[in-house]
Amino acid sequence: MKYFLFIDHPKGGLDIISQEKEERIRMYFSGIETIKTKIILKEKEYNAVIDYTMFANLTNFDCFNCVEHCCGDAPAIFDKKIRNFILENKDHYNELTKTFDILEELGNDKDEIEDMIKEEDVLVPSKYLGDEIDLCPCAYTPKNGQTLCSLHSICLDKNMSSKEIIENKPLICSIWPLEIILDEETNTLYLTLPDDFTNNFTIENFYTKSCINIDFAMSSIFRRENPNGFKEDDFKPFIVTYGETIKNILGDNIYILIKNRLLDKKMLENSDFIIETEQINKVLI
Repeated sequence: MKYFLFIDHPKGGLDIISQEKEERIRMYFSGIETIKTKIILKEKEYNAVIDYTMFANLTNFDCFNCVEHCCGDAPAIFDKKIRNFILENKDHYNELTKTFDILEELGNDKDEIEDMIKEEDVLVPSKYLGDEIDLCPCAYTPKNGQTLCSLHSICLDKNMSSKEIIENKPLICSIWPLEIILDEETNTLYLTLPDDFTNNFTIENFYTKSCINIDFAMSSIFRRENPNGFKEDDFKPFIVTYGETIKNILGDNIYILIKNRLLDKKMLENSDFIIETEQINKVLI
């Protein structure tokens, strides 16, 4: 088994799942109710086992009030479409990230920088990451220590659709924190969400992620670092906050399957699916 979203991580090896965790995964999924179906991801069809109850978990992706650096490193080897998108919007990209300015200050000319964007796995030489260029080359800090994605912000400024936003970001950035585990032997993807209390085999630490752990978000420990935002009333089921993202990545049919199952099991009601603005379309004010 492998952590599907980390298979092409530039650091390598982050997709590896230990034998102990693999046994835990198989035991977990064999003991819960799931949806079994087919999913197409990265232009390939897989069998899918979906831990649908997790999609009712309360979430609040209040990135504009979060000081945790989720964009801590370059998350994937960037594809050609994203590279072209950056070069087509290089002035706006540089205004947000200062990446081009930093590379110039390090002695690179404009042609060399453009070649880096086209050819380097993570857009810039890895020797600069974490030092001269902190965090992901596409991350930026607008104010008060938040970390946002320049690609996402440029798309919103250009009034692009949810589908276009997703196409111009690495898959892992769009679908996080959904956990996808690949069983290569059976060509099966297992889908769940981090939750240390039930499925402590996920790559993310659920407990300290305020966007998916309402108890932590309401705690004094968290409020010491994040005094603003993350209002309790703004927490909504994951399938609601990520509705458009789920539809555009997993497919409308998968979204409908999960939604109907949650309604049938009375885990959610139709009124729960009302939301002012989904996570993907939120704009910094």
